[in-house]
Amino acid sequence: MKANLVIFDGNHQVIFEGKALDLPIKMDAIKSKSMELFSDPDPCIIHQSYAISKLVAPLVGKLKKNDEINASNLDLDLSWIELKNIEKCSFILKG
Repeated sequence: MKANLVIFDGNHQVIFEGKALDLPIKMDAIKSKSMELFSDPDPCIIHQSYAISKLVAPLVGKLKKNDEINASNLDLDLSWIELKNIEKCSFILKG
């Protein structure tokens, strides 16, 4: 997944810009997804990477290239993202 994201906070300040797979993700969410996928409570880096891709994919799938969309319009649980007030943020899928 080579998708690039820009995330803006409620004041339209950039709080993340980079590859979707580089989003700051809560370790609890990675472990939970790893348990769901592999029954692995202590995931190795390969399981972590796969779990991260499975967490990020629904978000990227809801975004359209170069269109800004507010988190409240995504109809997704974004609590796994380690950014403050993520529910008030907006997202743009680049390139």
